[in-house]
Amino acid sequence: MVKSGKIEIFINEGDDKKRFAIVTEGEFIGEMSIIDGRPRSASAGAFEDATVIILDRKSLLRQIEEDPMLGALITTLVRRLRDMDRKIAR
Repeated sequence: MVKSGKIEIFINEGDDKKRFAIVTEGEFIGEMSIIDGRPRSASAGAFEDATVIILDRKSLLRQIEEDPMLGALITTLVRRLRDMDRKIAR
């Protein structure tokens, strides 16, 4: 999660960088990968001085185990987003 500053979300296309978003305070990055363990669909880098809060996958999964329904909901949402990403990429 971005605590302060701005983070750029992008993909590299050859020598060019294609920006998708600028993420700011209070927003999450990498949330899909931390949930399903699959590779990220984009890269992130500080757009300006920034501070982030890191939540590791193991800690998140431990919290989800306490509420399996929430875990199932989150996992379903991530799977649907990944499927949509693949369809858009085609």
